[in-house]
Amino acid sequence: MKKILAILLAMLMLATFCSCGAPTGSGDSDVIKIGYVNPTTGPLAGNGEGCEWAVKQITDYVNEHPITVDGKQKKIQVIVYDSKSDQNTCTEMAQKLIEEDNIDLMIAIQTPNTVIPVAQIAERYGVPCIATQSPVDPLAASLDEFKWTYDFFYTLDEVYESQRALWTKAGYAPGSGAKIGLLFANDTDGTSWHDLFIKRLAEDGYTAVDPGQYASKTTDFTNVANKFKEADIDLIAGTNIPPDFMNAYNAIIEAGVEVDGVTMGKCCLLQSDVEALGELADGIMTQVWWAPTNPFKSDLTGLNCSEINERYKADNGRVMPQPTAFAYASLELAVQTFTAAGTTDKQKVYEAIGALKCQTIVGSVDYSKKLKGLPYSSSVLTGGQWQRDENGELNLVIIDNSLYPDIPLTGSYLKGNATTKK
Repeated sequence: MKKILAILLAMLMLATFCSCGAPTGSGDSDVIKIGYVNPTTGPLAGNGEGCEWAVKQITDYVNEHPITVDGKQKKIQVIVYDSKSDQNTCTEMAQKLIEEDNIDLMIAIQTPNTVIPVAQIAERYGVPCIATQSPVDPLAASLDEFKWTYDFFYTLDEVYESQRALWTKAGYAPGSGAKIGLLFANDTDGTSWHDLFIKRLAEDGYTAVDPGQYASKTTDFTNVANKFKEADIDLIAGTNIPPDFMNAYNAIIEAGVEVDGVTMGKCCLLQSDVEALGELADGIMTQVWWAPTNPFKSDLTGLNCSEINERYKADNGRVMPQPTAFAYASLELAVQTFTAAGTTDKQKVYEAIGALKCQTIVGSVDYSKKLKGLPYSSSVLTGGQWQRDENGELNLVIIDNSLYPDIPLTGSYLKGNATTKK
């Protein structure tokens, strides 16, 4: 009896030891598990809007069209956790997805604030990771080496060139000597933008008015406003989370600063965020990653941009937000990856991501480029402006397509109301 008990104890200890090792694929399961950390609440909640809708669209599709993986037909389960727009929570939720949920693939999405910590955890644990909606540069700068992550978005050089085209629309072409006030936080994203803009502005003959990077969630922007007022700036450029931009922009206007253009990333992408500015929203310019008029069609579902926008409008009563398009596309890529890999073996899944050549509703994917060791695929980028229609509603109009001429324009530049210099 003692010998039998000893053998059983040894077997139990061995099983416990094996279960504590690195997470493995779910090859024996009928479900492929995909991890997704989303800013459902907090300052970045606007970017996270539409996550649940996109997840339902793709999971419903795969339920109707199961994919063959590990020799059997499988569906997908997308496990979504709320980051609360907090980087530490991003890390905790990414670890939970890997350690407790045993996911087969990670999606890192919704601004560098979420993408960077989630991708870092995927790298640490050796889990294939599809990253998107983070400019390539800040993600590439966050680690010395990438063995499990691919990014699908634009570079900061493209961002700069897009904003430069918008400044030109506002009457300030390269060589004009225009004074551009910079508004950047001191996080990884803000630092990457700041350093590149300082370099490129000098090369193009602009004058950078740099009050220094601020700590995110700052509420007092008096010093920034005073420096912009003293310098008599012509334009404002930057990227910020919505509360930071709201506080900064109100302080700038209250200080009597008048400019001929505002170009902002992140905080001015979404109608809900821009509408909160009231009349100050008129004429603000920003990047456009996706629009219902873009000429793309999903290789997976067969839907084009217009069709998926109509589906979203039918369910939610308004135009589909740009980040929701990337949520949908990231899940398209996940399904395409497992279809191509034919397995949940993590190394083979990682290799399958890199070999993808397909079209999503946000554009074509080809991970043949690298920046500082991070493989990436470029997404399209155009320049837009928030304009009010005859009903007084704000719409994001594409006014520049110089980087991607195949994307149709939907309007032309108009001088803004609240921001125009007298």
